[in-house]
Amino acid sequence: MLTGHPVLSPRTWAVLALLTANTIWGTTFVATKSMLERIPPLTLASIRFAIAVLVLLLLMAWLDRRPILNRTTAVMGLVGVLAVYACQNLGLIYTDAANGALIHGGIPIFTVLVAAPALGERLSGQRLLGVSLSLLGVAAVVLRGSVAGLGLSAIGDGLVLLSALGLAVYLVLGRRAYGGDSSLELVSGVAIFGLVFLMPPSAVELGLRGMGRPTAVDLLGLLYLGAVASALAFVLWAFGLRQLEAGQAAIFANLNPLVGVVAAAVVLGEPVTWVQIAGGGLILIGVWLVTRPLAPHTAMQVETVTTPSPVQGELLTP
Repeated sequence: MLTGHPVLSPRTWAVLALLTANTIWGTTFVATKSMLERIPPLTLASIRFAIAVLVLLLLMAWLDRRPILNRTTAVMGLVGVLAVYACQNLGLIYTDAANGALIHGGIPIFTVLVAAPALGERLSGQRLLGVSLSLLGVAAVVLRGSVAGLGLSAIGDGLVLLSALGLAVYLVLGRRAYGGDSSLELVSGVAIFGLVFLMPPSAVELGLRGMGRPTAVDLLGLLYLGAVASALAFVLWAFGLRQLEAGQAAIFANLNPLVGVVAAAVVLGEPVTWVQIAGGGLILIGVWLVTRPLAPHTAMQVETVTTPSPVQGELLTP
């Protein structure tokens, strides 16, 4: 008898899924930056999603399922794969990983701005405080108490900003799409369309620039980015979006800089300061405030506002 063991609620599983996905994504800035010396940015994104598609298709075949290929997955592939990863990889050529992580820390704000008119989601005072604390934590983690060392690049930062905006739009679209039991099929369709959109520009890139010889570490990094950071993490994120609002799910993106700093310390031997530790604490407090259930009267208000309308449901039609 296991009656003494607590049963996790779907909301708790969603939080754990989003924590895991964003922890994985936090490591990708270091992995991507190091490979850009030998593999061009668009080609890197294409290889990453080619691996992801292969993994997802094998999983789908094992489960006897088929990817969903329709307008929804096409738009999400265009925004959430091509726009996000092409802009992010291109931006990392001109700016460093710390700047990219800092800019991606603004994803919750961008998502709230997009979700407000698109989904009717509202921010309570508690969630607004959570967003503010989490963004303050992101600044502390990435800046490390000093602005002088950033060396901002307008081109790189602008491209990374576009990738963050694309991810915010993807979150809002995902909140509509991932409401049923077809998360794996939808993620597979998004990955397939994303790869299709990435292939032409990466072919042009290879023709103009060529590609260096990847190292053994690069090959392992590509497998990690494709199988873990793309296939697995996207499935986990889709599951999380079934239980939480887009604005709530977006706050987990603030974990990326925290994880990125830790990964840099472990892999590159960079020191971790007390400012970064304090910032990490603020990030976690912010995540807790945003994902904490609202008071009953507030929850009823939000539920009424965010109930999908028939017009929203049309986005899922083939």
